[in-house]
Amino acid sequence: MNNASLPLLHCLCALFILCVSSCTPHLHRDTARESTADVLIVGAGLSGLSSAYHLQKAGKTALILEMSPHIGGRIRTASYADHARAEVGLEEFWGNNPALDIFRELDIPLETAYTSFSSFSYQGKLFPFMHETNLEFLEAFIGSEEMPAYRVWDQKMTTLYQQFDRRPLTDELTALQDISFADWIRQQSGLSPKAQEFVRIETEPEFATSWEKISALDGIAEWHIFSGEGTSPYHVIGGNQRAAEKIADAIGRNNIRLNQLVTHIQSTDSGVEITATDTGTYEQKIYRADYVITAIPLFRLNDIQFDPPLSEERKEAIQTQSGGAYFTAHILVDGNAKRFWTQNGESVLPILTDGPLGVIYEGNSEAGKDALLNLLVSGDYAERFNSRIGSPDSIRETLLAALDKQWPGFRPAVKQMTFYRYHPHAIASWPVGRSRFDRFSEALRKPQGRVYFAGDFTEDTHSNGAAHSALRAVKDILRRR
Repeated sequence: MNNASLPLLHCLCALFILCVSSCTPHLHRDTARESTADVLIVGAGLSGLSSAYHLQKAGKTALILEMSPHIGGRIRTASYADHARAEVGLEEFWGNNPALDIFRELDIPLETAYTSFSSFSYQGKLFPFMHETNLEFLEAFIGSEEMPAYRVWDQKMTTLYQQFDRRPLTDELTALQDISFADWIRQQSGLSPKAQEFVRIETEPEFATSWEKISALDGIAEWHIFSGEGTSPYHVIGGNQRAAEKIADAIGRNNIRLNQLVTHIQSTDSGVEITATDTGTYEQKIYRADYVITAIPLFRLNDIQFDPPLSEERKEAIQTQSGGAYFTAHILVDGNAKRFWTQNGESVLPILTDGPLGVIYEGNSEAGKDALLNLLVSGDYAERFNSRIGSPDSIRETLLAALDKQWPGFRPAVKQMTFYRYHPHAIASWPVGRSRFDRFSEALRKPQGRVYFAGDFTEDTHSNGAAHSALRAVKDILRRR
């Protein structure tokens, strides 16, 4: 290149720089408008959706970042031929769940068909729930002579539970996190062995693990849904997935970004910045806000790099909290097989089997068509099935053998099985030595700077916890703003 060409080159470069500098602010403004909000929410499960809904009602903008291609978290409904459907996550919304208020505001139709107690198998015999109340069913199992002791124990459980609202907990209560729920019941309840087995069979599916593995304080906290006449669980008519879809519509689908894997959360005195990777294109994106709510499962917090790092108490909380295991199987059977779970013209489902079948629920299917059973397997069997050590054929055979034992002659009615697996620690629980009320749990319920932690694991093992945690985080953010 000769020297005469340099002035022309300089002019072209200057023109290029001028164009870039004049265009760049406009591009940045568009990008900022799309990727900023008052609050960023990581996770589009019930906790994340509820958080966004409450923020929107308060006039604040919220943007949800979800790593998967779907919304709802464990709220999923599977659809099959002939309009049959069954829940994948088997979410139940207990009567005291704040999410029900959202559902009613959005005119989401609800139904309840049974109470907190369910039919169950014990020592090879089925005890069907065909009674008007929980206590009538219980008396039919343990006998009238056992009921006074049970009522005394149940009232004690209620009294202890009511004390949880007063902090700090008494020394008497705090000591109960150092003994298992099972040992405490055996040593302190005054219940007969048969009544103790009733408590175990009814509660273990809620923990998704053995009552030997959870603290007594955790067990007391869970029993409130069974105490007295119990609490009724609600489901969404047409499938629980409809609730997630309706909430997403209410907050605006444009405020939910799917396939966004959050890898970094940086918090400063003036705001937060999130780095996420698009799992389809592997393009990194930056999102900014005043605050962030992480509404993801506990184990996923270890996938995120926090700056500044999480406090030692919060790290300890994540590392020492345990989790229960769930595994779901949808079983398509001949429509005539309904006779196996029907007595006097009424279904006795759900049934707690205390074995590899877990809890047997009935899916929704059309009259005269194939029927659909929904198994919610928990504990050791779920861990085994989730591990993929055995083949699908071995799982199928285990379930077929258990079904034939439950209902002799049932095997030929089975047409197809579909399996759904979860993370090994998908369900929150607190092991012996921990509780949802200790200083580690309290640390997770408090924000770290501008970062809030929500999700069922911050409160309890149910969707109740997810909804309560959303309210907690949003109320505190609104107070600070």
